[in-house]
Amino acid sequence: MSAERAAASRAFEDAMLRFEAALSKIEGALSSPPAGDEAAHLTALGELAQDAAPLLKRQQAFNTAIVQELTHQRAIQRAVIELVRCQVSLVEFLRTIKPYVDTRDFADLLRAVSEEDLKRSDALLARDRRRELQLTDVEAELAGIRARIAELQRTLAS
Repeated sequence: MSAERAAASRAFEDAMLRFEAALSKIEGALSSPPAGDEAAHLTALGELAQDAAPLLKRQQAFNTAIVQELTHQRAIQRAVIELVRCQVSLVEFLRTIKPYVDTRDFADLLRAVSEEDLKRSDALLARDRRRELQLTDVEAELAGIRARIAELQRTLAS
């Protein structure tokens, strides 16, 4: 059993490292400049955008905007690819956790959490009920005070 546990622990650690690496690649995909053929293609598009004649300034601005949008879209595409890879790593990671989780223990844990939430909810309801009773008492006292004030006003007016 100890060898099984050690193997599961190693698999867990490996999966965790792969998942963390996959997460870091998403940010890198969004922030890193394009590489290789993609960079050369975008550079060529940028040069074409800048080669517009001076009379065609609006066209040049449009071309520049298109190149910037393409560059942005490529970064998003790279990030989406890394996100998919990250999801694959997450699934692998979750599969390694399975040996650690006995379904009965997990059900007991969920039941305990539910019971704790129910206790907390009951305590909040009891507190609200006490406040309602206090408010009712205050309203009754206020009504009594108003009645006395009205009686005093009638007495003083007579």
